Amino acid sequence: MMSKFRITKIALYGIMILWSTFVLMPLVWMVLASFKTRREMFTAPYDLPSALTLDSFERAWGVGLGWFIANSALITVSSVGLIILVSGTAAYVLARAKSVWLRMAYIAIVVGFAVPVAAVIVPLYQMVSAAGFVNSYVGLIIVTSAYGIPFTVILFFAFFLDFPKELEEAARLDGCSKQQIFFRIIIPLSGPAVASAAIFQAVFVWNEFLLALLLLNSPGRKTIPVGILQLQGEFTSDWPAIMAGLSLATVPLLLVFIVLQKYFVRSLAGLGK
Repeated sequence: MMSKFRITKIALYGIMILWSTFVLMPLVWMVLASFKTRREMFTAPYDLPSALTLDSFERAWGVGLGWFIANSALITVSSVGLIILVSGTAAYVLARAKSVWLRMAYIAIVVGFAVPVAAVIVPLYQMVSAAGFVNSYVGLIIVTSAYGIPFTVILFFAFFLDFPKELEEAARLDGCSKQQIFFRIIIPLSGPAVASAAIFQAVFVWNEFLLALLLLNSPGRKTIPVGILQLQGEFTSDWPAIMAGLSLATVPLLLVFIVLQKYFVRSLAGLGK
């Protein structure tokens, strides 16, 4: 007879396989739907495509998908870099601080994480418009970074609390300043936390729709979520082309995860501390 440990292990693997299948099925359907014709989308939605043609991808690329990807890449890279820089420095100061006021500042940051974008969208637009950043990459980068900083501060704060202080003391004895300790010791040894923050925030910024729709009005400045809307008409939509555009839009994020997955898994497992 199998031991209880082996039965539990098999059961856990079975649950994980079922859950993974459940998560991957929509992605698989999206990719297959991008090869179907408009008629097949409704007459045979769950069947395999009759022919593997790239017509849908050509139509999606024809509305400017390449330019939308470039815009999203610029905004995502800039926002994620700014988020990590600001959040990392703020979290390090808060984790090492003993002041009651700084602890209250951390609580304020946590509260800010709970505020949804839709709740402050009107005053936010007024502020961005008054600053002259409407239809500007800079405005969207600042706003998305502001919304990504609270969560990232919380993530870095928890990581820095368990960071070995002996390394900082050794660097301080060697004559390093606080800035040198942070950028030469702390950040290089915080790969798992940085990778986790980069993945989470890249997904958030890349998929951001409401802020991009509100702040970027020029057709040449649209991001992927907003640009794909051009394939949706008033009375009908080109669903195969939409699925093709969404399939292409997921490729950069998959590449980011593949590159950083080692550090991301270490962060979840708690091995990077």
